[in-house]
Amino acid sequence: MKTFPSSLIAASVITALSLFVPASSRADDLAHADKSFLTNAYEDSLAEVRLGEMAQRKTGNADVKSFAKRISTDHNKANAEMRTLAASKKVTLAGDVTTMAATKAKMLDGKVGADFDKGFVSAAVSGHQKAVKAFEKAANEAKDADVKAFAAKTLPSLKEHLTMAEDVQKKVGK
Repeated sequence: MKTFPSSLIAASVITALSLFVPASSRADDLAHADKSFLTNAYEDSLAEVRLGEMAQRKTGNADVKSFAKRISTDHNKANAEMRTLAASKKVTLAGDVTTMAATKAKMLDGKVGADFDKGFVSAAVSGHQKAVKAFEKAANEAKDADVKAFAAKTLPSLKEHLTMAEDVQKKVGK
């Protein structure tokens, strides 16, 4: 009688059993696009918080200050939700903004008065246009149901931020 090494049998059994494990329970099963969405959305949202906090300190314009406070508050809340979601999906998020976002913030920090307000609002408009596009795509195309639901839930707030930013931009100029 021919015998098979026990390690070969064990490997075969593990492989066969893995076919029956639900995909949602596998740590590495989150689609690359879903992971990228979470990491990029989180980094961009951290940048929005940083810019919003800077604007609250620097601006003398009540509309800019109010808008900055709103986006800081909302993005901090969204960031907390993203951290929880990412942890549940075994996705590691950045601890700080990207180098590019930090450079843009530093350049904006060098501006004062109306120049600062215009720069901040312009950055908020472009940032929220990018975010709305990314969240719409994730809400429609994410493979993971939790990622898809988070994107769909957060999208209305981002659209509202974009509208607010465009309204403030009409007041302060481009």
